[in-house]
Amino acid sequence: MRVLHIITSLGIGGAERLVLSAARGLPRDRFDQAICCLEERGARAAEAEAAGVPVYSVDSFPGLRHPLAFARLVRIVRRFRPTIVHTHLQSANLYGRVAARLAGVPIVIATEHNVYAAKPRRYVLVERVLARKTDAIVAVSVEVQQFLSRQLRIAPSAIRVVHNGVALEPPSEAGASDVRERLAVGTGGVRLATVASLTPKKGLDVLVRALARLTASGVSFAAALAGEGVERRRIEASIARLGLVDRVHLLGAVVNVADVLAAVDLFVLPSRVEGLPLALLEAMAAGKPVIATAVGGVPEAIESNVNGILVPPDDDAALADAIAALARSPEQRARLGAAARRTIERGGFTEGAYLASLSALYLELVNRRAS
Repeated sequence: MRVLHIITSLGIGGAERLVLSAARGLPRDRFDQAICCLEERGARAAEAEAAGVPVYSVDSFPGLRHPLAFARLVRIVRRFRPTIVHTHLQSANLYGRVAARLAGVPIVIATEHNVYAAKPRRYVLVERVLARKTDAIVAVSVEVQQFLSRQLRIAPSAIRVVHNGVALEPPSEAGASDVRERLAVGTGGVRLATVASLTPKKGLDVLVRALARLTASGVSFAAALAGEGVERRRIEASIARLGLVDRVHLLGAVVNVADVLAAVDLFVLPSRVEGLPLALLEAMAAGKPVIATAVGGVPEAIESNVNGILVPPDDDAALADAIAALARSPEQRARLGAAARRTIERGGFTEGAYLASLSALYLELVNRRAS
């Protein structure tokens, strides 16, 4: 069967990596796949093509103000002649489904990767109509499923849950060594990291304030913030204002997350909203103790004080206390890190489990249509 994934771009992000994982990982003898990007191709497009997966690009956002771009999207879909169109993320879920239906695609699937509480009302109204013309709506966590059920006014049972899964690439010695050198820390100090887009929803301003509290309480640490985004200048200004320039380092976008994880003692994710973050799952797979906010699908992977630590969102004091506790206890870090790795391996959060669930869904829908 032919599967066309539609996404905004193949940039550095969790949903983008899942699309790449599916396109490269599903069996070639059963699935002929391609990817269509609405805007730019993105940094990971070359990886897809190197694996033999075609990448198409509309090259312009196909919104109401760009009808020619939308027409190009419909032509791309018709030219590939997919059995299934699988859309990902908010914009692609909207325009990709409409294009697929206009192109006469037999099966349309849409995956919601996050909790979009601030989605414009006009989007929600259109998506309520599209939901009834979509063969399968997929959520990456139970929390996303429940939220989407309320937003679209459909039963939770009408939304499939397919948990994200990861397969951590091995770190490069040079890459990990470079991160360690940048995170200089004294004897007894800890290195910590987060991997996230520099956007308001990721709560990095809360993390910076928490790190300032650690400095005031005498905790020795160095921190790496890996990612890019619209909040970079604001975060840099906050780091400078709080006197953290020598302790907190912005690494920019990182292609191999394993290099960062190999260089640090613990991982922190202070998000305000989440679906089921790949960066968190990757840190757990690497055996790192994790501290994260109890939002979205995060509690579906972490049980606090068992395989990680959960704190409330927007609470820099609680976040600082959790980091300080792990900084002072190598034994607790080792225990939580080992439990985190077991959760990934046994709890269905591996790339293999993700691909098996996706394959089963595709085959079920094709067989249902054929019967």
